[in-house]
Order: sequence, then structure tokens, then C-alpha cells
Amino acid sequence: MRVSAVISQVGTKWLAQCEEVDLAGEGATPAKALDQLREALEEYFGHTEAVGPPSERPREPIEIVVVDGP
Repeated sequence: MRVSAVISQVGTKWLAQCEEVDLAGEGATPAKALDQLREALEEYFGHTEAVGPPSERPREPIEIVVVDGP
């Protein structure tokens, strides 16, 4: 799965925003902000809406493409 992220500095913190799913990560460096965003995306896409047995399909890695940032 591929999503895009915009990285910006807000005060002393860095913010990585994914507009496809309206999630963000924050950190002291751009890399830390991306790590936090990746964790948020993994949690977001890891939840299922339907009640039933978990699927057996392997989880697809999340690739973040920075479209604007440092």
C-alpha cells in the first residue's frame, strides 16, 4: 500500500500528514514524524469494520511517499 505524506515544521516539532486518510504523526525530526505516521496508519488499516473471523491474508507493508517537505 502506498500513501503520500506532507512534512512540515511546526515550532520545534515536525508534522507528517497523510491526506488520503486524514492522519498525522509528530516528532522531533522528520524521520520521527514519519515513524509516528506509519504507526498510526498501521493501526488504522489493521482494524476491520465487520464482525467475523480475522482474514488470513498477509498484511501489506505501508510505503510512505513524501510529496512535500524538507
